[in-house]
Amino acid sequence: MKLLRGLAAIVVLAGAAVGFSAPAQAANVMQGVYNYTSEGQTGTWTIYPTCVPVVGDLREPLYLPVGCRLHVNPSRGLTGGDAALVGGVWGFSVPKTEGMQCPDGSWEPTVEVIRFDDVTMSGTRKITHNGNCGTAPGIIEIPFTLSFKEPLPIPVDQYPLICEPGGLRRCF
Repeated sequence: MKLLRGLAAIVVLAGAAVGFSAPAQAANVMQGVYNYTSEGQTGTWTIYPTCVPVVGDLREPLYLPVGCRLHVNPSRGLTGGDAALVGGVWGFSVPKTEGMQCPDGSWEPTVEVIRFDDVTMSGTRKITHNGNCGTAPGIIEIPFTLSFKEPLPIPVDQYPLICEPGGLRRCF
């Protein structure tokens, strides 16, 4: 009889420990100051995430990188934007009204598409133009690498929204 009560107490305590565990945080979401290096360009990207819990099955929020945006603030001369995770790669695009300078000194528009992998710390910057400056339309692809420089100067709460427990989990 004592053995059964002891076993029942262990099962109840184990269930309570699982039920009251803290939510998992998104693993390996980039944040900090990173060195950016490519052909002819160097600088820094300051990256901070903003995430929302993925709803899942409505019982428990899931803290996954897919629910995040990385805000990329570049140093002078580099391109930045808000990156989303698609197919395991972070990316964003930026239209630039003065993207390409012609030999006569005028400027023509371009679109920059930046993709980078937070595991390999490498990426590509593709500059698309529609035959600017009398040239044929094309895409200029420039590879780059990232390296961690330092943590952010101010801590960032990557999950700033507060979501209701249970139900549809409205967040505010």
